[in-house]
Order: sequence, then C-alpha cells, then structure tokens
Amino acid sequence: MAGAVVMALTWSVGPGVRAAYSTVADGDQHDPTCRAAFFRRVGVPHPCAITWQVHGARVVQASRALAGREDADGLVSTAADLAVGAFGADCPGVVLAAPDAVAVAHCGWRGQVAGIAPALVAALQTHSRHPPAMWHALVGPGISGARYEVDAPVLSARAWPATALAPARPGHAHLDLGQVLTADLQALGVGHITPSGVCTATHPDLHSYRQRGRGLVQLLVAWRE
Repeated sequence: MAGAVVMALTWSVGPGVRAAYSTVADGDQHDPTCRAAFFRRVGVPHPCAITWQVHGARVVQASRALAGREDADGLVSTAADLAVGAFGADCPGVVLAAPDAVAVAHCGWRGQVAGIAPALVAALQTHSRHPPAMWHALVGPGISGARYEVDAPVLSARAWPATALAPARPGHAHLDLGQVLTADLQALGVGHITPSGVCTATHPDLHSYRQRGRGLVQLLVAWRE
C-alpha cells in the first residue's frame, strides 16, 4: 500500500493533501484556543470545519459554519481553502483524498457497524470526478487490536474481517479497528490505503480513553497545501 509518508504525527496523503494528529501537549481539541494553537504548530493554513461525533454514519458537507455545532461523524469538502477535522481518543479516524475533494471521519466500532466507511466513500463519490481507485486514504491513529478487547455484543454487531480479530479470553476477542477500516476501504475500491500504525494506548504523546479513562480529546485534521 502506498500514498502517505509519515513525519512524526503528520502525513502527506496523496498529492497536495496533508494530515496531522494532535498530541497531549496540544491540549484538549474541544477547546478552540488549543485547537488554534495546534493548527499553527502543524501549519494548517485554512479555517477548519469540525462536527460533534455521534458514533454513527452521518456525513455532511463541510463549511466554515461547521465549528462543532452539528452532529455527524464525517465531513466532505471540495474547497481548497477549508480544512476538515474529526475528533478521537481511541477510535481511529480516516482521511480520504481525491484529486478534487477531501473527506475525514471518526470511525469507532459503532460507526463501523453503522457503515461510516461506505457512507464516506459514497459522499466523496458525489463530490469528486475521479473514481475511488485514484484516491488516497490515511487510516489515522487509534487503539491497536492488542490493546482493545471486545465482548460478544460487539463481535455479533457485524461481520468483522478475519484480519482484524485475534483470540482473547472466552466470549471476547481483540478487535483492530484500523484493520477493519483498511479492509472496508479495500472492498470499496479505494486505491491507495496507508495505515498510520500509531496506537493511542502505547504512544507516549497520546491519550487513550481505554487505558487512562476520560481526558482530553485529540483531532485528526486534513487540508490542501
């Protein structure tokens, strides 16, 4: 798989698109002041549209008016001068970059059951003149399967890819949500998919809800250079 080059917690996602993930040092990204400081640090040159995650599969058109006041898990934009962002702690985010449009989504297990990956791909298809085979995807930081044990209700909620499951204690399994996203995007025809390989539970600069309890929220942001 190809398409993203990692430098610390910033990436190139296909031609002309950058992505970055905030750290504990950047503070709680629900706070507009912390968010603005993070954007300055990583060089986001545009205003950023964000939504309030609801762990579903709703995708909306990005606009400057979206500053966390609308409930949705995905954003799609064709504006060259508008960034898009998705909050997260352990749930991975994903960036999709077409030559003429960008999308981002929060992809927890409930969203993946609801169909956030196909919803995001379908939304980007309506805004891009280019087929998914030409797109680039970044699967952002999230908790790794080795650190994420789930129970029977989660396991029965959908058909999880075999590559995303590993044995655990009886009635449980380790579920790798990043692997699920990768498999789903491959099945949807996305041509270039790169996992970040960053685990929020083991990376020293990140906060994990599963490992540390409630705390600050991080942000995956994408923008055109």
